[in-house]
Amino acid sequence: MKIEEWDEYKHFINAVNDAVVNISSLPSLTKITSHVFNTGGKKLRPLIIMLSCSANGGNYKEAINAGLAIEGIHTASLVHDDILDEGLMRRNQQTLHTLYGPAAAILCGDYLIAKAIEWISVYENKIVWDFGRSGALLSEGEVLDAGIKRGEMTMDQYTECIFKKTAALFEISAKIGARIAIPGDEKKIEKFGRFGYEFGMAYQIVDDLLEDFGVYKDKESGVLSDSLFSIHMRSMDAGSAAKETVSVAEAYLARAKEELADVKDSPAKEKLFALVDYVNGLMDSVRFAPPEP
Repeated sequence: MKIEEWDEYKHFINAVNDAVVNISSLPSLTKITSHVFNTGGKKLRPLIIMLSCSANGGNYKEAINAGLAIEGIHTASLVHDDILDEGLMRRNQQTLHTLYGPAAAILCGDYLIAKAIEWISVYENKIVWDFGRSGALLSEGEVLDAGIKRGEMTMDQYTECIFKKTAALFEISAKIGARIAIPGDEKKIEKFGRFGYEFGMAYQIVDDLLEDFGVYKDKESGVLSDSLFSIHMRSMDAGSAAKETVSVAEAYLARAKEELADVKDSPAKEKLFALVDYVNGLMDSVRFAPPEP
């Protein structure tokens, strides 16, 4: 089954559509916010929140606000990231700053962060704290990424960067979903957090790899950051670098499944594993027929 056919996905898209209708009392802000907030994408972070909730016996509909909050802060980071990277296209649409100018884009990102805080505030303190921590880590990752030119990032810096920019948000998404269902069960909440971490690390490695190989047709950036592939390219040929990068991503994805191996089987767990398989499958274009980067 396609992700877009899942009930969780459909329910979240409806929630997003409802949220953007009157997201602000200012029509101009509503216009630019809705342009960027209800565009495409697999909505992986909100899905992980909802599925982690369901996999622990909860009702995924109770996690909708958390999904909106995570998607809000993630979208805000993309708006700001596109300005830093001089991005021209994102999800088959012209980036916000090229349409409305950098000032409007920055303010829109700031507004989405504020709305995200509003959405997450309905939950208990630990969830709000985790959410705030994810935002702080995301900002640290952006600073680290922006401060190092392509070709100069070390492996340790890359690992730290993708954890803070991407994996931390996936980690906290899984923890939030689990915590909504089973507050106080810290051992199991941390287990889901580790799933999110491993998944998030793999996701960013794969995303960077596909961008390097020009697989994405709906994204265009003026400035490319270092990737695991580009770092490997300093010491090996393109084919070997691609193979090594795929191998590292596969290992992260395998560990993600291992983290939930002893969790009771359920449709939600099956879907979490399907998300892992989805990211694994994204590498097929490089895995089976590596193009010239």
